[in-house]
Amino acid sequence: MPREAVRRLVSVSFWITMALCLVLMTFKTAMRFDLTTLWDDAYMFQRYAHNIVAGHGISWNPSGPPAYGLTSLAFLVLAVPLYLITGGNTSLAAMLQSFICGPVLLVLLVLLVLRAAGDGKVARLSCFALVAFCVARSTLVDHFVSGMDTSFGLCFLTGYLLLALRLLDKARVAGGVALGAFGGLAFSVRPELTAFAVLVPLAVAVLERDRDRRRFGLVALAATGAVLALHLGIAKLYFGSPVPFPFYAKSTNLYGSGILKAYRGRPTIDLFDWLDFFWPLLAVIALDILVGLGARQAAPGAPAPGAPAGERQRTGPMAWWTASPAFDKGVLAATLICLAYSWLFVVPIMGFAQRFYYAPLPGLVYLACRSAVRLARTLSDALGQPAPAAAPVAGVAALAILWLHLATPLATAGKDLAGAAAANRLGHFNVVKLASTSGPQKYWFAIDRVSTLPDDVVMATTEVGMIGAMNLGKSIIDMAGLNDRRFALEPFSADKFFEAYKPDIIYMPHPHYEKMIADLEAHPAMSGYVSYSKAKLGTSQFGMAIRRDSPHFEELQKIVKEKMKSK
Repeated sequence: MPREAVRRLVSVSFWITMALCLVLMTFKTAMRFDLTTLWDDAYMFQRYAHNIVAGHGISWNPSGPPAYGLTSLAFLVLAVPLYLITGGNTSLAAMLQSFICGPVLLVLLVLLVLRAAGDGKVARLSCFALVAFCVARSTLVDHFVSGMDTSFGLCFLTGYLLLALRLLDKARVAGGVALGAFGGLAFSVRPELTAFAVLVPLAVAVLERDRDRRRFGLVALAATGAVLALHLGIAKLYFGSPVPFPFYAKSTNLYGSGILKAYRGRPTIDLFDWLDFFWPLLAVIALDILVGLGARQAAPGAPAPGAPAGERQRTGPMAWWTASPAFDKGVLAATLICLAYSWLFVVPIMGFAQRFYYAPLPGLVYLACRSAVRLARTLSDALGQPAPAAAPVAGVAALAILWLHLATPLATAGKDLAGAAAANRLGHFNVVKLASTSGPQKYWFAIDRVSTLPDDVVMATTEVGMIGAMNLGKSIIDMAGLNDRRFALEPFSADKFFEAYKPDIIYMPHPHYEKMIADLEAHPAMSGYVSYSKAKLGTSQFGMAIRRDSPHFEELQKIVKEKMKSK
């Protein structure tokens, strides 16, 4: 076959691969574009957005104190405008706040791959194909339609890496200040991303040989520290806590053994699920390291790819470390720390679709592309120039293997999308209507009827997202402490709960909160409530208790009896 025809075949095969990946991502996103796929926590952002618009500040309850209940405070930059644009439609705004970030993230990842892969055509096309394949197969697009801040955080980190690479080229003091100012915002986007904002400039400051680059790293690190300290100080003064309330719940034993038992082994399972999607990227990095272990001593003066001029390659265990610039070493350290933190220290509450492991994905993509560049150069040196005629054919064969692996998920996603469209399960964003269906009713008994009561009704529950968005004017007591400092900084206490609050309705805690349930049921104040077990109500998760001396007791009793009779 003529060489030109082979090139065209490679080009066509590459674009077929990219098209298949894009179609798969589109199908998987489209079939979930409905409020039924929104996560309960996604509604929290819209409740905060409502209170900001209403002039209550960053607070959970309209008349309550400021609350650091959002792990991603910066996500309000999207949540508030979308609340206004949608006219207060909390479910549509929640969907859009994550959906908008999806296409932006994909564009940023394209730019990151272009930057990391350099000018080599083989390496660049290989990186695009491999990254697109991994992303299309993964659960990443689930986070485009979850309503959560995951894709927003990924956009920030990808943008940070691109900005850092651009500013590092010139290594000016002003650039270091700019990078540090941007990086200091990482804590407000996702606290774990601070690892990148600190370790990347630290690695440049300590490991670079070029003086201007070392100075750039020091300035960026200082600016990052200053902005981070400012954030922590303001948060402590305004919220009473320098870190988000969910940190205490997910990184300490706040809820006792019951919750730990419920999630035992889950971090490891999620990690392996995540690795199942992205192992090809890790394999490229591992192969790069193995090739480095067996590499011959480079000729004097031959620099490693991306390393300062005059730096030699080395053999042995330090080969990969020496061949990688300081920037890459910082990215590697931050990526590993983020993965280790999520695996070893985080209780994955609301951790669907491996959410906690996605934070360092841009770092992994960047490192894999850098390794692919080195491997491509090593292969080119080994094969000589021009490349053997069989090389493009091998590339086409590799792409064909990717097509085979994409075929089943593509067919499944197409079938699911067609089924969702046929069943009219797409594009609905009426949370009040959803509340009357069996799904929410299995959690919060009669929540559709209860939400129609006046705003002076006070409710308590541990799952506060959707119920909070449906009752924007009511006080919702978060017994899990994600939005209430009283229960975030120390374990739940029924004594403190009933001392501080007298809720008209208590939706009993999720079954995972065994200690909390026992504490509530044993407290004398519960004698002032009419309690209904979940078995009696026919719910799968929460029982219910109604305060006897509530001004709305009669109406609530009527709602419960009518609802139970209709079942």
